[in-house]
Amino acid sequence: MAAPQIPIEVDEATGVWRTDGLPMVYLPRHFLVNNHLAVEEALGLEAYRRILQIATEKSALHWCRSEAKTHGLAPEATVRHYFKRLSQRGWGQFSVDLLDSAGGRGHLSLRNSVFALEAGAAQGKRVCYMFEGFVTGAFRYLLGDSSRALAVACYEAQCVAEGSHEHCRFDVEARPG
Repeated sequence: MAAPQIPIEVDEATGVWRTDGLPMVYLPRHFLVNNHLAVEEALGLEAYRRILQIATEKSALHWCRSEAKTHGLAPEATVRHYFKRLSQRGWGQFSVDLLDSAGGRGHLSLRNSVFALEAGAAQGKRVCYMFEGFVTGAFRYLLGDSSRALAVACYEAQCVAEGSHEHCRFDVEARPG
């Protein structure tokens, strides 16, 4: 099976890589994971998790807004496109199992997570928490302006690195804030 084609434009004058007009960075997986683990160790898991939640949620919202405008996508199609693109860029293979904007909840599965692959299946702990903000940001986009009045939370419900799961799973829920 041929790998999906991702449009990459390289500006010859600046060397900046872009996909769908957004600047990108291409780097080895071990570099990303080693930096991630070094910051986690320096700050502590919970402090780092909170920082990532804010930063990655903001980035997901930015990406969804940009892609919706670029491609003329409706909110649900934009969210599905977001997770498709993440899957095509080496983060792992995401599948959207449930997107219930009316009920304020969703479930996503992740196979071959970059963090779980690097950690290995015998860690006995969840290591893919960076994706929680990706999910809350995309879900906030799905919910539109009403999401500002809601508390949107994502939880890594299971992780391959725990040693007993075939895939990682994320649950997201919105409640009145």
